[in-house]
Amino acid sequence: NRNVRYNVFAKWTDHPTRNSTLRLTLTHHYGRWNGSGQIPLRKVQNGQLSRFGAIDPSEGGETIRSTSQVEYQIDFSGSQAAFAKVWAQYASLSLFSNFTFFLNDPVNGDGIEQTDHRWLAGWDLGYRQTLRLLPSEGIVTVGLQTRFDKAHVRLGTQHKRQSLAVTQESDIFEASYSPYIKVDLQLLPWLRLVGGGRMDLFTYDVADRCGAPCSLRPKGATADAIASGKANVTVGPWADTELFLNIGTGFHSNDARDVVSNPAASTLPRAIGYEVGLRSRPWRGTEFTTTLWLLDLDSELVFVGDEGTTAAREASRRWGTEVSFRWTPTKWLTTRGNVTYTKAAFRTTGGSIPLAPEFTAFASLTLRFPFGLAGTWQVLAVGSRPGTTDRQILLEPLTVADLIIRSTVPISLPTGRLEAFLSIRNVWNTEWRQAQFVFSSRLPDEPAEGITDIHFVPGTPRMVMGGLTWHLD
Repeated sequence: NRNVRYNVFAKWTDHPTRNSTLRLTLTHHYGRWNGSGQIPLRKVQNGQLSRFGAIDPSEGGETIRSTSQVEYQIDFSGSQAAFAKVWAQYASLSLFSNFTFFLNDPVNGDGIEQTDHRWLAGWDLGYRQTLRLLPSEGIVTVGLQTRFDKAHVRLGTQHKRQSLAVTQESDIFEASYSPYIKVDLQLLPWLRLVGGGRMDLFTYDVADRCGAPCSLRPKGATADAIASGKANVTVGPWADTELFLNIGTGFHSNDARDVVSNPAASTLPRAIGYEVGLRSRPWRGTEFTTTLWLLDLDSELVFVGDEGTTAAREASRRWGTEVSFRWTPTKWLTTRGNVTYTKAAFRTTGGSIPLAPEFTAFASLTLRFPFGLAGTWQVLAVGSRPGTTDRQILLEPLTVADLIIRSTVPISLPTGRLEAFLSIRNVWNTEWRQAQFVFSSRLPDEPAEGITDIHFVPGTPRMVMGGLTWHLD
C-alpha cells in the first residue's frame, strides 16, 4: 500500500478591543492512497492470500479538503456577549473500491467509482445573557446555525480505475437553518438544570446530470423540518458525589437523492435518548463515573456490502452501561479506564444490529518525570460482535496495546518549545482486524452465486514512529 498525506494548519488570534476576540483559522488536507480494501477471510485462511494482500490492488482514492473559519466574540458587559462564526470549505473525493470482486460482472469485476466535489459554507450567530435572579443564576444563549452544501456527485463502475459506465450523476443543493436556545440554571446550590431546544429546517434540490445512460436518475426538490430538545438535571454534590439525569431528542439526515426519489422514505428519522448516572470523587485524586443509557432510533443506517454504501432500515433500540475512572495519586502518575457494555437490536424483528460493539474497554497508565520525560502505556479491547442480524456469524475481538513517549528537548528557541516523541503502535504485533463486514462476494474460481463470508481490513502491524513537534506557545 502507498499513502501520501499532508496537513497544513494555521491560526491567528487578535483582540481588537479589550473585550473582544477575533480568530482566523485555515486548514488544508491532501491525501492519496492505494489500499488492499476488504479482503475475504476464506482466502487468507486457506493460505492463498496474505493478510496484507489484495484481490483488487487498484482500490484507493484521492481527497482534498480546504477550510477557512472566522470567529468573533465581544463582551458588552459582565453579563452580555455576542458571538459569530462564519466558515467555508471545499472538499473533493475520488474513491475506487471493489467489495464483491466478480459477483455481478464476471469479466470486468465489480469495481465502483465514486466522486464527490462540493462547496460548503455556514455560520453560527448567537447572543449570550447571564441572569442573576436571587437565589439562582443562569445563562441563556440564543442563536442561529446554517449550513449550505453545493455538490456534484457521481457513481459508476470501473476496472483498474478506468471508468466503464455511469450509474448516477447528480447536482445537489442542500441547506439547513437551525435556530436554537440553551438555558443553564443553577436553581439551588444542589440543583442545576440545563435545557434547550432547536428547530432544523432542511431543503433538498437534486438535479439529474446523466440522463438516459444512467440506471439511477434521482431528481426533485423537497423540504422537511424537525424539532429537538434536551434536558439535564444534576443533583448534588453530597460527599463529593452528584447524580444526573439526561433526556434528549435528535435525528440523522438521509441522502438527498434517496429523499427526493422515494416520497415514502423518512427524511429526518428521530432519535430519543435517556441517561442516568453518578459522578463521584470518593478519594483525593480519584474520579469515578457510571451511567445507564437507552437510545431509540426511528430508522437505523446499515452497511450494504454490495454497494459500499449505507441504507435505511427499521427502527432500533440500544441500551447499555458505561463505567469510567481516573486516578492521579501523585503528580507523576495518572491512570485512566473505561468499560462499556451495549445491547443493540431492531425493534420490530428483534434481530441484532450488525457490527454494533457489545463490549469495549480502554486503560492507560501515564508516568511523568521531572526532567520533561513522559510515557503512556495504553490498551484497547473490543469484544466479538454480530456480523449478521441472526448472530450466525460473530466478528473477531481485538486487543491492541500502544506505547507513547514524549520528552522536552532542552534547546532554546526564539519562541515556544521543542518536543520529541516516540510512538510504538501495536506493541504486541497483534494480528487484528481494523474493519469487518459480512456479505457475499465471488472470485473467478467460485460459484456464480458467490460465497457469504467475513471481509476485513487488516489492522496495523507493529509500527514505530518518531519526530519533533514545535509548540508555538
